Amino acid sequence: MNALIASSHEAGFLPLTEIGGKASNLAWLSDNAFPVPAWSVLTVSAFRQQLRSEGIDAWIEQCIARIDSKDPASVADAASRIQDRILAMPLDAEIRVAIADVIAGREGVRFAVRSSVVDEDGDAASFAGQMDSQLYCLGQEAIEKAVLVVMASAFNERALIYRLHRGVSLEHIQAAVILQEMVDSDVAGVMFTAHPVTGSRRHALISGTWGCGEGIVSGLCVADEFTVELDGSTIDSTIQEKDTCLVMHDGGNGTAEREVEEHRRLQPVLTTEQIIALRDLGKQVANLKRFPQDIEWALKDGELYLLQTRPVTSLPANTSVKAHPLVWDNSNIQESYCGVTTPLTFSFAQRAYTTVYTQTLRVLGVREEVIEAHRGMLENMLAFVRGRIYYNINNWYRGLLFLPSFSTNKEDLERMMGLQDPVDMIQDQTLTFIEKLKRLPQLLRALIRMLSGFRKMPLMVADFRQHFENTYQDFDRSTLHARSPGELIRLARHLDKVLLDNWTTPIINDFYVMMSNGKLHRFLVKAGISDPGIIQNNLLSGEAEIESTEPTKMLLGMCDYLRERPSLRRLVVNGDNQDMLKRLRHADPNFHALCQEYIERYGDRVMGELKLESITLRQDPGFMFSVLRNFLSRDDLTLEALNNRESALRHETENTIFPQVEAALGRRQRRKFENVLQQCRSAIKHRENMRLARTRTFALYRDIFLEIGNQLAFYGNLDAPRDIFWLTVDELYAWNDGRAVQTDWKPLVAARQAEYQGYHDEEPPHHFITHDVPYLHNEYRYPHEQTIDEDASTLRGIGCYPGVVEGNIRLIFSPDDELNLNGQILCTVRTDPGWAPLFPTAGGLLVERGSTLSHSAVVARELGIPAVVGVPGLTAILKDGEAVRMDGAAGTIHRCASELSGEADDAA
Repeated sequence: MNALIASSHEAGFLPLTEIGGKASNLAWLSDNAFPVPAWSVLTVSAFRQQLRSEGIDAWIEQCIARIDSKDPASVADAASRIQDRILAMPLDAEIRVAIADVIAGREGVRFAVRSSVVDEDGDAASFAGQMDSQLYCLGQEAIEKAVLVVMASAFNERALIYRLHRGVSLEHIQAAVILQEMVDSDVAGVMFTAHPVTGSRRHALISGTWGCGEGIVSGLCVADEFTVELDGSTIDSTIQEKDTCLVMHDGGNGTAEREVEEHRRLQPVLTTEQIIALRDLGKQVANLKRFPQDIEWALKDGELYLLQTRPVTSLPANTSVKAHPLVWDNSNIQESYCGVTTPLTFSFAQRAYTTVYTQTLRVLGVREEVIEAHRGMLENMLAFVRGRIYYNINNWYRGLLFLPSFSTNKEDLERMMGLQDPVDMIQDQTLTFIEKLKRLPQLLRALIRMLSGFRKMPLMVADFRQHFENTYQDFDRSTLHARSPGELIRLARHLDKVLLDNWTTPIINDFYVMMSNGKLHRFLVKAGISDPGIIQNNLLSGEAEIESTEPTKMLLGMCDYLRERPSLRRLVVNGDNQDMLKRLRHADPNFHALCQEYIERYGDRVMGELKLESITLRQDPGFMFSVLRNFLSRDDLTLEALNNRESALRHETENTIFPQVEAALGRRQRRKFENVLQQCRSAIKHRENMRLARTRTFALYRDIFLEIGNQLAFYGNLDAPRDIFWLTVDELYAWNDGRAVQTDWKPLVAARQAEYQGYHDEEPPHHFITHDVPYLHNEYRYPHEQTIDEDASTLRGIGCYPGVVEGNIRLIFSPDDELNLNGQILCTVRTDPGWAPLFPTAGGLLVERGSTLSHSAVVARELGIPAVVGVPGLTAILKDGEAVRMDGAAGTIHRCASELSGEADDAA
């Protein structure tokens, strides 16, 4: 084998560093018997020998080294000088002999002379169009001249700038030169086996024009385009008016621009059969390469030729994929996991949902093999997008298929979850008679067990709460520091077993809430009651002994104690939250004991109480004292006044609605209505009461994980104790079991913290649809998005408790904000049970997210506070301190123009 030149067969045995990227791909095409015109390649050794023949190789490196990458003039000057020097050289004698050997016996055959730079046509950089090609070269002299031009083009300005932009080194540029028999094509062009415009990997894009393909590459000629399915026969054609083509120059070497005959200008350059044949060739290349390809092709006398192939180096987001649509919504779950959530919290919640709903299916009598077949559904009830937790609505709907009456349950679920945008991707299954018979036993088992659970719910709730209380009392927080990390993880797994594996009662009760609430709504509609949603809210208000309001009531009782002791009251009102607890120990041991009792009973009920990373009253009791200070600012706010206010609207609504239901439906239906109402009240009460157990359960895990964080920071595995929240439960359990794939956690934590930092500056929509992989090529846009009118005079949401309030807005988003309300209207994005102590001092409540059954609505009804939830764009429109008039019955918020004008005048 001649070291300076290789045939197409010989090239297949040479490394890429000797023949360059383009020749390497050509060798692959030839080895795999694709139709490639005959070719040879002058090797990189020939290129180096040419540059050494007059000793300019070192001079070239010096010129390259002096280039200022930020100065285009510097690049242009170096490129011009190097090319001029190369073109002025005679071609090395041995290279001339090698060329003569190639063309021997092929007199009259024209050649294409092309570059094959070592970095060219690679996975990262194609160098397409950056170096020069010489076409239709005939005879030794023409080919020798073309070889020098192509060698010199490795250093042209375009190629050097391309290298700089792509981060490819300018040092030691190496090039081979391809000598390929020229196809005097009738039609030629380029084919991408993945669509370069849509990004679809299931469609090829074929561009073709009359004459040679250089017309397309250079941009001189207009081309027809054909989008064709890789695995189908659909072709989308765009036929252009092709008035110019490039053909062989009549007078000798090179190309010439010619006008296309009038009758061929709008004629497709390829037939359907030729498009499919070309598509099939490209598909074969891509399948063998296992990668989308950019292929140059030519057609002569009905025969197809492949001139070169290279990997596609970039594709846009695939906008054509609409497969596997998934619907994400956090209208309901955002109450529990507000804002950006850490990986530890999400991973814990995800595991909990999987465990709990697996247990629920067992309670409903679903067979183990069916549960296992739905493992994918159970493990994906939740999603995590940009640090926010969402429901996978597809899987929630699939879960409803285990129950009878899918359509009714779907409607009830949507009402309970506050889904503003119901979807119909999951439909009730249309079954044959035989299929219905097969499914009937499962539906009957589920129905019977569920109804049995509903009847036994008071007893089940009592058992659940007692079981939890026993477990809770057995947990000794004070000794966690004495346990090793492995012992702490085993303790967490023990809680998994004794608590999470016995959490079916709250879930069955949630179904009870969903169904009874839906049934109550349908009763009101059937009776022709005006504004059934508002009336339903009023009927559900005033329920006594709801645990959600107990922290507020205990704080009000503590305020009564302070009002009787003026000096102690002054201390709480004027003192510093940071050392208040210590001061109270000495000032009034009895009140200090009350504070400690509150912290023990409700210290985990804070804003973001289900987020493991949240700071609770156990770590910082300041929130408790801020709320006490709020309550003390209003002497009319007493425990007695609160209790009297709770039931007034409820009784008034009952006295009005019960007779209307009887008049419309009859006395018997009225009794049924009252029974359903009582069921719904009871179910909601049970739900709220069991939520405290959920809060405390999360608190137990929080303390375990915090102690693990303390010890890992102590031993240097983490930089800080709270870095534990940037790991996942699975990572911690795997670390304990010897299954960890990474044990150097500091860079992992740092990377996640950096990623999540950007999430705090955005607010993804509450509802969106993704296709294919949720994190790839999806924009998370609300499908019904409307432009927020920041100048809107009236906003609308869901009225949850009646009452008209005029007052100023107080925007509150976290415990760190100013919490002194004193009758102002509390306005926020979302709430959870930890917000309840703020409500009594608010004149009204406005919440951007939520539904009639969300916690904010439930507590507002219990406390008798006018409330409107589910107001799109609320916190982006209203400003802190702005005056509004809200109507809790109509669900409207009117911005008071006079006050707004006054503010504008003051600002001026």
